[in-house]
Amino acid sequence: MKFLWGAATSSHQIEGGNVHNDWWQWEAQGKIETGEISGAATDHWNRFQEDLRWAADLGMNSYRFSVEWSRWEPEAGHWDEGAIDWYRALVAECEKRGLLPMLTLYHFTLPRWLAERGGFAAPDAPDRFALFVEKVASVLGPRVPLWCTLNEPMALVVGAYLGSFMPPSIVDPKLASLATANLFRAHVKAYDILHSRITERKGPWKDHPIQVGIAHNMIDFRPLREWHLGERLTTEIFRRYYNRSWPDALTGRRQHFGVRGLIPYVPQVKEALGRRTVDYLGINYYLKVYVRMQPYFDTPVTPQVNASVPNSSKLPIGIAFSKVGDTVSDLGWAVHPQGLGRMIRFMSRYGLPLYITENGIADDKDRLRPGYLVSHLKEIASAVAAGSDVRGYFHWSLLDNFEWVKGFAPRFGLLEVDYRTFERKPRLSAELYRLIIAEHRELADTRPQAQAIERAYSTFK
Repeated sequence: MKFLWGAATSSHQIEGGNVHNDWWQWEAQGKIETGEISGAATDHWNRFQEDLRWAADLGMNSYRFSVEWSRWEPEAGHWDEGAIDWYRALVAECEKRGLLPMLTLYHFTLPRWLAERGGFAAPDAPDRFALFVEKVASVLGPRVPLWCTLNEPMALVVGAYLGSFMPPSIVDPKLASLATANLFRAHVKAYDILHSRITERKGPWKDHPIQVGIAHNMIDFRPLREWHLGERLTTEIFRRYYNRSWPDALTGRRQHFGVRGLIPYVPQVKEALGRRTVDYLGINYYLKVYVRMQPYFDTPVTPQVNASVPNSSKLPIGIAFSKVGDTVSDLGWAVHPQGLGRMIRFMSRYGLPLYITENGIADDKDRLRPGYLVSHLKEIASAVAAGSDVRGYFHWSLLDNFEWVKGFAPRFGLLEVDYRTFERKPRLSAELYRLIIAEHRELADTRPQAQAIERAYSTFK
């Protein structure tokens, strides 16, 4: 099986005009830091053929995208066949361009009719999601081999119910736990549906086994001061809750979604106990986080980051995304490739195939991205050489997009987007990625290899 070299996107961030979801409403309420709204985003809805042509021209053989639930089902129980046909055309374009599709079913946005009833905290949310999954499976299932049920469920819960940077922006640990339980239950239902309902396979990947997993955001949590016992212990709590709880639950181990005294533990989802409900584990990796105790907030950090947990959380701890001396992205996140290697080694313990479902950097001038790409791919190469079963790498992102609460300012794209004309232009790092893929294409083992990466980088420079 050839290694998947691809890029990732999400529907709301690029399509434009997603007027029926909760983010569209949240943006209209002025919740985006820049005051912007997604609007037409990158106009991918009208330019998807061009975007996939760029992906193919850069040598990619796979593409990760999401389907917008609110387009499929703008009103409860009402399916928009016109929108559904557009996604049929998107998958057909993937086939035309030789891009194996990885389809994400849920990437942060909810139909407004569900959000208004509590979103994933609503009692019937898992069942409503299951109906949506059944519809997608019936339409696209025969032609899609790779499925991602949920994108970053832990980041979603933290953002919506603990950190106030996603709708509904309600700081409530009990709601966080309720939403977590329902997200996990929704995933289990989706896993079973996809494996039981997709019986007929069609298209160029009909012989590729169906694999179902999630894209799990992972952070390399580090104590700000190694000698500080409180910070070391708190770091372990962060790692256990944020990084470990989902892969443990997904592989049938004990479900430990909670933090004693802070976040209520979620009741065990019995239908997942003792069994594996994923065929692969996806890693979304961007950054490290320094964990520190509140009394030491005078510790120097880079001025462009909000280093603390929101005051409304009342927690005696804080976090920083970088400290003085770190090389940082346009978002103030420290460049830290070693963390990706650590996340791969940790996830390899579960004995499942791994995909790097997102990895990238906000870098408007493309100053850091070439080195970032090389250093992170070399971490994957090192892990592969040591025995990790990494089967694909999806760079975030194929093109600049609407970066959630940060608006349009952060530029993650291999393709630069002019938001006035929607013209796409490849950055220099896109050419480097093309060279790296080309160096691997003729090898017997097309997984990342350090020597091939260095050869491509030498040609690029």
